[in-house]
Amino acid sequence: MKSISYPASATMKDVAIYAGVSTATVSRVFTAPEKVSTKTRLRVESAAQTLGYSSNAPLPRLATPYWRRVLVIIADITNSFYCDIIRGIETHASQQYCLITLLDCAHQSIERYFTQFRSGVESYDGLIFVGLPPIDSEKSALIPMVVINEYSSDHAFPTVHIDNLTASYEAVKHLIMRGHQRIACLTGPEELAVCQYRRQGYLQALQRHNIPLNPYYLARGDFSFVSGIAAIDRFFHLNPAPDAIFCHNDKMALGAMYRAKQLGVAIPKQLSIIGFDDIEESQYADPPLSTVSQPKVIQGKTALTVLITLMEGKSPATRSHLLATELILRQSTR
Repeated sequence: MKSISYPASATMKDVAIYAGVSTATVSRVFTAPEKVSTKTRLRVESAAQTLGYSSNAPLPRLATPYWRRVLVIIADITNSFYCDIIRGIETHASQQYCLITLLDCAHQSIERYFTQFRSGVESYDGLIFVGLPPIDSEKSALIPMVVINEYSSDHAFPTVHIDNLTASYEAVKHLIMRGHQRIACLTGPEELAVCQYRRQGYLQALQRHNIPLNPYYLARGDFSFVSGIAAIDRFFHLNPAPDAIFCHNDKMALGAMYRAKQLGVAIPKQLSIIGFDDIEESQYADPPLSTVSQPKVIQGKTALTVLITLMEGKSPATRSHLLATELILRQSTR
């Protein structure tokens, strides 16, 4: 039988190929083994022993830089709000030697993905969650991760986000300052932290300006155009109907505006509508939509910068990376 010969001085790359993992995983096995599953760690250690690899040996200088693999998990890739965030990530990635893979979780469970493809996830060097709460801490110990938008005190991951509560408060305050008293709120999914903060901002604006809350002026949507249409049908069956609506995102606001115009409601003379996110379509609506703008491209760039810090084994200066918002006033409000 012909014997198999191995290189006299195996490299980390040799071990990675032999074990079927990334070089980053091999590095973690010898520098932070607690971040690697037992099965993977044993496979890498066995490969290193077979090849005679020593983690103490100096690493050769590479002729080309090492490209890190980053998995970006998105709440809904069809939502135009996320396009600018993705562009920010990918633009910065090309300058930082990072390869980006996108995973759309609009129709699948993240937990199920990690359960079925755990070894595949481990082949990535880092994760970015966009518009989604992170997975549980047991799975997150496997790989560095950063969260965009979903800031919560319930998790300890670095988060790039905005002050949703204050931004919403200012939007509703603007409606109040323009003479509105019957202000409705169309929320997004209740389980998302951003929606909880935006709802709280709405309630605080009413409370601080002595406007009693009408519970019938609260409706729950799902961030879709269709849910904006449904909200108008609900609100305009009320007596009195609201004279302004604060929507948790622009797509619902555009749906609400579309349906209101079908019913012959004059905007903004009879009904003011204000959205959130400042997606590209909002400026081309008829009339153009007032909205809260958040720096989506900068969010993507910042998230990748923080993730690179983590992938290099360093700790970021802060867990909360708070970015500024701007209230954009157009013709959909008085």
